[in-house]
Amino acid sequence: MPAFSLRTLLLFVVPLLIFTSSQSVLAKSALQARIDPLVKSYLDNETIMGLTVGVLHNGKATTIGYGRLSEKDPRRPDGNTVYEIGSMSKVFTGLLLADAVTQGRVQLDLPATELLPDGVKMPQHEKLPITLRHLATHTSGLPRLPDQFTPADWNNPYADYTVEQLHGFLNRHQLARAPGEKSVYSNLGMGLLGHLLALQTEQPYEQLLRDRITKPFGMSSTSITLSKKQRSRLALPHTADGKLSTNWDLPTLAGAGAIRSTARDMLLLAKSHLAPRKNELGKAIELAWQVHQKPLATGDFAMGLAWHIARDGSTRWHNGQTGGYHSMILISRELDAAVVLLTNTAIGEVDQLAQDILLSLVGADVEPRGFEKSIKVSSKVMQRYVGKYQFTPNLILTVTTKDKQLFVQLTGQSALQVYARSETEWFLKVVEAEVTFNVDNQGKCQSLELFQNGIRQTARRIE
Repeated sequence: MPAFSLRTLLLFVVPLLIFTSSQSVLAKSALQARIDPLVKSYLDNETIMGLTVGVLHNGKATTIGYGRLSEKDPRRPDGNTVYEIGSMSKVFTGLLLADAVTQGRVQLDLPATELLPDGVKMPQHEKLPITLRHLATHTSGLPRLPDQFTPADWNNPYADYTVEQLHGFLNRHQLARAPGEKSVYSNLGMGLLGHLLALQTEQPYEQLLRDRITKPFGMSSTSITLSKKQRSRLALPHTADGKLSTNWDLPTLAGAGAIRSTARDMLLLAKSHLAPRKNELGKAIELAWQVHQKPLATGDFAMGLAWHIARDGSTRWHNGQTGGYHSMILISRELDAAVVLLTNTAIGEVDQLAQDILLSLVGADVEPRGFEKSIKVSSKVMQRYVGKYQFTPNLILTVTTKDKQLFVQLTGQSALQVYARSETEWFLKVVEAEVTFNVDNQGKCQSLELFQNGIRQTARRIE
């Protein structure tokens, strides 16, 4: 069965959960009995290598590990296993901004250019400046990534992007629209926000993170630079097809996705948000939790400071992915519950699992997810499709084969394996997308169709 996206599922949280929100805390054995079947379908489908589930309900925290650390390491992950959390790092950056506001160091509507060093300026549109609020709510008008983002190694794409490149981009970039006009998810914008907050305090982002968040919360296993002890607990990264991958480094855009953490630590973060303390950091949590941007278009989520706000108006969530990991956190004050999922497989399929666990946690009857099975296709048939297919002059889909498997790669992105539904119809597991090869009576393929997010696009074969 095709997966539903998180965007669709979160529409229905409130009707399903209203009558169960007062349920008592489950014992770990009962809790695990509910979660095990939901996770088993992902393991049986070989969707994930290893996974740690963290659950917090009515003040009781539980972590459960599944799968294995790698193909060659059968040890099961646990609550202390370290993972890259990717874009979940943005939640920390949003909280650092709220903390700076609470301390009186900045204001949300401060023009971001005021925090840049001499000689560097922010782009603007008709004299309308980009503010810190715009950066924290993905409404700055900045692109997802800078146009001069050309990694030397796509297996670690952010590692060689420098501060000088970032400042150079800002000096020459022209905004296509006014800040606040449209919501466009931007790793650049959130990474820039982390950079600006570090400049304002005259200390590295990681030191700011440690001083203002991880140390006060007791999150001793959450950092960017891993100690020897943390590294010994790091789960090895894997691609969506189960192959060993590489770790990512984000020295300049750290605020967008550089943090590593554990399920135990992330539950400490969740606990702090379910019941904020009456102190300065508690005030910052409340500020970040508030709605700071209402949806600007159909399909948009309301935004806190980095938090996505679900359709129920209560649940805050964020996910993240690097080259070998995926993460997800859901926090609901209405249900007094939170779910954290950390996996060492770069696949977004577990976002639905996180919500299913939350639903199950508070009493909803959730069936284990069914997965579509693929069929075997001969290498001869796959070879027909190998080539380049053009959507636009700057957007090309490259089709290749390796080890009797078929891969597709969009311009500027990593190669992803596709799986056969039939000889001509293929699907991806890492994202909800389908590729159909258009074959003539002679068996030649001259074009393909990509179906994703309800949109079907045709690309003609150019070689």
